[in-house]
Amino acid sequence: MLDTLFAFFYKFKYIFIFYAIIIVFLALKRKKLIVQAKIIFLYRMKWGLKWMDKYSQKFREWIILLGYIGVGAGYVGLVFISVLLIKNLVDMIIKPAMVSGVSLVLPGINIPGLGVLPFWYWLLAIFIIAIVHEFGHGIVARAHNIKVKNTGIVFFGPIIGAFVEPDEGKLRKEKDIKQYSVLAAGSFSNILLAIFALILLNFAFMPLQQTMVEPIGFSFDAYYTGNFPAEMSGLSPNTIIMGVNGNSITGFEKVSEMLYCARPGDEMSFMTEKENYDLVLAEDPEISGKSFLGIQSIHNEFKVKEKYKEGVWMIVYSVVIWISGFLRWLFILSLGIGLFNLLPLPIVDGGRMAQVFLHKLKGPEKGEKRYRQVSLFFLLILLLNLFYPLLVKLFI
Repeated sequence: MLDTLFAFFYKFKYIFIFYAIIIVFLALKRKKLIVQAKIIFLYRMKWGLKWMDKYSQKFREWIILLGYIGVGAGYVGLVFISVLLIKNLVDMIIKPAMVSGVSLVLPGINIPGLGVLPFWYWLLAIFIIAIVHEFGHGIVARAHNIKVKNTGIVFFGPIIGAFVEPDEGKLRKEKDIKQYSVLAAGSFSNILLAIFALILLNFAFMPLQQTMVEPIGFSFDAYYTGNFPAEMSGLSPNTIIMGVNGNSITGFEKVSEMLYCARPGDEMSFMTEKENYDLVLAEDPEISGKSFLGIQSIHNEFKVKEKYKEGVWMIVYSVVIWISGFLRWLFILSLGIGLFNLLPLPIVDGGRMAQVFLHKLKGPEKGEKRYRQVSLFFLLILLLNLFYPLLVKLFI
């Protein structure tokens, strides 16, 4: 028991140390903390205000233009993420075996379809994303001559973020389009950051990484729920599959082509380093007549070329791999956080955008009533997306 407990703490040691530092920080700064709803802690600062003033005036026209573009992108994102959440919940109810597409993204946790988020990737990515998000709000506000009173750090349970505090009285008196541009700026900045990370990954670091490795096959991380061919044959997750039907393969693409032409009931043989696995293809539970292996989270496997296994070249390879992994997670986290902040919820930017829109459409009194109804509805949808699979396991 003690060995298991020690192994658990050792595995997540950096996470425990990090949150221990946060707890000490909150204790030392408790007199300066602003507490909201008993669970949200705000620590106000003045950091970055001069930088916002300087660059908002230097590039004022460009910032205002990007802010207005962000309004359109923000409302497209708001509709997209709202529809996606509702669709995901409906799919989980209709198809009980389906894995939720919504998950808390925390370090050390295995995230379905994405893998485990390393602690240092998470820490660095969250720092960059928070700065980009909040400075996006601040610099657009200053470009419209709206005062930014404070910057700061926010603690909401295990979730850590940042905030800027514009002059709310001045902001609410501005034209709707200016309010929208300030409110949407944070999420739009995160979406632009995600696009930048994706471009850098796909056009710089991934091609560079490809020159350092040789393809050897593919593997998968998990089975689909149910008695499907891969699980029944004994082919284990994380096993590297190097050939199919007696022919060597370099990745899953060739297998995908063969599956497309195959039919349920056809036989296939997979070759690994140790043994072969013979199986009979099943029918896809969602598409009638389509063959199905019953595996998910598939990825190609590679081996490092001899040149990059020692000396300086090994260090170069390690750096390229680290940066590639970081850019992948930066893209995922920045896009996810940007879209999440566009949800019509009271605690995020999308909620404020919906509030401004409904006040304009229905008037302050009726608009506020509709806004609260909408935000409560989507809060319920979000919680069900997160916890519905757990509720099903507990009560059904």
